[in-house]
Amino acid sequence: MEQAQTEIDYFIVDTAPTLLVTDTLLISQYADLTLSVSRARFSDKRLIEFSKNLNSSKKLYNMANVLNEIGLGKFRNYNYGHGYGLKE
Repeated sequence: MEQAQTEIDYFIVDTAPTLLVTDTLLISQYADLTLSVSRARFSDKRLIEFSKNLNSSKKLYNMANVLNEIGLGKFRNYNYGHGYGLKE
């Protein structure tokens, strides 16, 4: 990885969920950022707590959570102060 860093700006490593295997924890020391991706209406909400514990115990560094496939249906009529409303 050190040699490749001289030629590559960003590495993105997609690993298995941390509950299933320890791969993510083993390589986390090399990561500048860890993203935890959850799918709305499918991922168990308790996994967010597990994710928070990994961050607070410093097992994963600089952590962020991404919630995908949320849809805009509920937010369609909201105006966020930007002079426009969201549309699907």
